[in-house]
Order: sequence, then C-alpha cells, then structure tokens
Amino acid sequence: MTRPRPFFLRRGYAAYTAGAAGPDDDAMTNFEQIVGRSGPQPAHATGHDPVWAWSREEIEAHYTQGHCHVLAVALRRLTGLPLAALWNPFEWHVEPDENGQGGVPEIVHVYVTTADGDVIDIRGERTLEDLRRSEAGPDWEACPYGPLTDERLQELVYETGNLCPYDEAYVEEALEVIRRSPGLSDAVARHAAGACPSGPRG
Repeated sequence: MTRPRPFFLRRGYAAYTAGAAGPDDDAMTNFEQIVGRSGPQPAHATGHDPVWAWSREEIEAHYTQGHCHVLAVALRRLTGLPLAALWNPFEWHVEPDENGQGGVPEIVHVYVTTADGDVIDIRGERTLEDLRRSEAGPDWEACPYGPLTDERLQELVYETGNLCPYDEAYVEEALEVIRRSPGLSDAVARHAAGACPSGPRG
C-alpha cells in the first residue's frame, strides 16, 4: 500500500490530514510550540513510493509523528515485546470533566519496551531516557509514560485524532521498513526469541 510522503515533523495528524503547512498552524498544541521542533522536508511530498523507499529522514519523520504506533505494532508482532506510550501532561485530546475526572492526555509517542527497561522505536533500541528527551523535548521529565494495551491503543486511534487509523497493509509496510533497517532488524533479532512463531497480532 502506498501513500503520499509526509511533509511534517512534530505536528499533529489532524494538521497533516487537513493539509496545513505552517509551523504556527492552529492545530499545533502549546506543547509542540514549546518544543519548537523543525524537521526534514521531503523533496517529493506528493510522491507515492512505499515508505521503505523513502529517505531515512523521511522514514523517521513518518514513524515519529502520527504513525509511531504502526511501527510499534509491527515490532510487537515480531518480538512479543509490550507496547508503551509517552504522554504530554500539558495538553488534552479529551478534556477532564469539571471534577477533574476522566480525560485523555495528549499522546506523544508509542514504542515497545524490552525486559531490561530499554525501548525500541524507529530510531532503534535505546534507553527510555533518550527516547523521552528526543520525543518530548525540554519538558521530557514532566512527561509520564507507561504500558499500553492493544485495546487501549485502538481506543486512542479513534479518540485522539493524532494517531492515524491503520490496517494490515500499514503494518506490513512497517514490517518491511524494519527488515530493511539494520539497526531495527538487529534489535528485533535480539528480542525475538520469546515471540510466538506467528507473532502477536496488533
């Protein structure tokens, strides 16, 4: 399955689907403005090559903004490692009620965690601190993190607006990206021993 190349980095999926192009777009959250990220701008944003054929910068942009959960599902399928998420405590997808109950804080990143406490995402295997620093920016220490169930991930896709809906074709494409990325494929090989032959289904 092919899709247009991403033209954003550190911007919400809602902004992407709306076709917004400026860093000051209303769809950006206060947290994103504080972080003030800028990222690679693909030269051919309207191309239709499969994700694995894009440049490394474009692939990282794709799987760190709006599609990180798709790669995490693919990693989980290959390794059996659990999903986890990093949250933004300053913004909400769904506001709490007047009593401060409920609500859905903004989700920053989805990844898988290893038995020794490291994480794996599009940038390979690294420490949790490194992931928090790179994905959350200067306020990384304030950002909570924790396990994420398959059921909760599916709910978040439809609740948040910045995690793109996905299907099996998206996961298959992410699996191919992993296969073609030496750092990722090596990390998968190290952690795949405990996975079921068919892998858990995301």
